[in-house]
Amino acid sequence: MAPGTLPQKNNLLLLASLFVWELSIACMPMAIYMKGDKPFAVFLSSKPGMVFLLAIAAFLIAGAVLIHQYLASRRSSSRHFRLIVMMNLITVILIAVTGEIAIRAGSSNSHDGEKIGEVILMPKNWETVALHYHQLLDEVGGDLSYQVYDDLMGWTIGPDRRSANGLYFSSSEGIRAPHERVTFAQIAGKTRIALVGDSFTFGEDVRYEETWGYFLEKAVGSDFQLLNFGVPAYGVDQTYLRYEKDARKWNPKIVIFGLISHDLVRTMSVYPFIGFPDWNMPFSKSRFILRDGELTNVNVPPLTPENIFCRRSISELPLLEYQRGYRQSDWQRSLYHLSYLARLFVSQFPRWSSVNPDVTDEALASVNAAILKGFTRSAAQAGAIPLVVYFPSKAELEEPSSSLSTGKRVLQQADIAYIDLTSCLLKLNSADRFVPLKHHYSPQGNATVANCLHKVVNEALTPSV
Repeated sequence: MAPGTLPQKNNLLLLASLFVWELSIACMPMAIYMKGDKPFAVFLSSKPGMVFLLAIAAFLIAGAVLIHQYLASRRSSSRHFRLIVMMNLITVILIAVTGEIAIRAGSSNSHDGEKIGEVILMPKNWETVALHYHQLLDEVGGDLSYQVYDDLMGWTIGPDRRSANGLYFSSSEGIRAPHERVTFAQIAGKTRIALVGDSFTFGEDVRYEETWGYFLEKAVGSDFQLLNFGVPAYGVDQTYLRYEKDARKWNPKIVIFGLISHDLVRTMSVYPFIGFPDWNMPFSKSRFILRDGELTNVNVPPLTPENIFCRRSISELPLLEYQRGYRQSDWQRSLYHLSYLARLFVSQFPRWSSVNPDVTDEALASVNAAILKGFTRSAAQAGAIPLVVYFPSKAELEEPSSSLSTGKRVLQQADIAYIDLTSCLLKLNSADRFVPLKHHYSPQGNATVANCLHKVVNEALTPSV
């Protein structure tokens, strides 16, 4: 063997062992953090648990090699061990400091606190969130120019409103209208069709004359009056309540209940600004839970925006246990949050916490199914024909999957008849389906929807022989 070959191999082995040993030391507390409230036996069978076991094994093996190398250096009176350990420590410290500086320099402020790219750094800052929404409420513009607080749904379309962007108008009854100073109740002698749903029903990002509701009204003819009760950002629960509170009293012949898959997730929310911070929605909302097969709305009336953001801490808000995605640890500051590296890690890999049965996927399916069944039953009892319509999202149309979406899966499991517009919209050129850089249907997409629904409405109105 050439002179110096053995010492060189020993040095490389020592360096490698040091890095493995230090990495294992870092991995063990990270894995334990991710364990959270999970029982230790269950934790060990999870991915973080396996990482923890591997880290222990690496710690012991690398530690044994380091002890052997240390004893060998003592016997030979060599300084290589100390020099290599010092080099390793300096390298690790430089890497950590550089990473810390880079993350701090790359962070930016958002209304939830600091973030790196699209990742919000934990802990979130309630003072920052509250200040943002106080400023939003003081401004005149955006969604709040036409949406107002409602003591049942949480928010709704305000009467006689004009949106800041000039696209949307509402009637004196709070129904989407073609222009200002409209009163739909003045129009008598027509068969009414009511539309209830979220922004896809409302027709967000397009003018009134470009919504599928408008196109459908033109298609069915002058004997019909179409009333668009759609409200942006509604969940399935709010859509149902909007029908019960506002649409049912108009005695429509047909009620079209429009929904997308995400509406089912919204049903599980109490505070949308927690679950969907990018929405800039300062409202609370209705929240149904299921007990012994019966639906109960536990958030009546929802808090007003002023009552929400006057709280000193987010923990003072009621019903947080029913907010899907809420974790108390996301808002609590700890000593390790002094490091931005640690904050980035806990933001990307949250600790496991026990989940309230009322926010699980099983609850999502059962609660939404019960609401949809309640709607169809209520509409039929009122003498109306209920039509549940499923709107596919951009992702569903651009990347067809063999697995059912959440919305369609729940509809099928609940045995609720529905109209799926996926095949209808797939006939339209992909570039023409959505408003550019948006996720709502374009005028062409809305016209296609109306054309398909026109056939369904005609069939519903045709008496069976």
